[in-house]
Amino acid sequence: MSIASDDIGSVESGQVGEKSIVSDDAASTSTVRKVLKVLRDPGLAAALLNAQLCMRGKARLPLSVRLFGRICFRSGGDVKFGVGVCLVGNVVPIEIVSIKGSNISIGDHTFINYGTSITAYQQVRIGRHCLLGHHVRILDKNEHGIKERNVAPPAAPIVIEDNVWIGSHTIILPGVSIGSNSAIGAGSVVTRDVPANCLAVGNPARVLRRI
Repeated sequence: MSIASDDIGSVESGQVGEKSIVSDDAASTSTVRKVLKVLRDPGLAAALLNAQLCMRGKARLPLSVRLFGRICFRSGGDVKFGVGVCLVGNVVPIEIVSIKGSNISIGDHTFINYGTSITAYQQVRIGRHCLLGHHVRILDKNEHGIKERNVAPPAAPIVIEDNVWIGSHTIILPGVSIGSNSAIGAGSVVTRDVPANCLAVGNPARVLRRI
């Protein structure tokens, strides 16, 4: 007897096709739980709807993105949100500026607090499960040069990897990369790369210790 490749994983149970049925049932149960959670929480439902109304057409975002409060959005480039991203602009609006030809991506389940401003002339990439405190500034291009103040320097990509914590009022400057699982202390100015699994603080930010 021949068995289709999709059913190979079910042979051990002795019932061809059982694996796919169980998988479908699990997905259905998960979907029902999510729908019930939204129906029971009017605030969550409002945040999901708010995100779609404020950002649909300006960014690529799944239905699970939540926006509490306001966001100021200028989208000329490509902006993409991951699953379960949470934006809180209920005290001061969040600002996202994407210049034409640029790319902003925000990974799954990342949290962005009020007053945060993200500006991309080239690329800003934020990983999954990151936490950004309020009034964080992320910009991949300086508006003025040091020697020739009328000539802006070129943009340089910013990369923030997964599970990074960024304290309130932190400024992240062009060309910086922050490794996964690192933390940046409040009020820091990040001018150079921060390795993974490190705590960096100060102006300019320096690695204080490994975590």
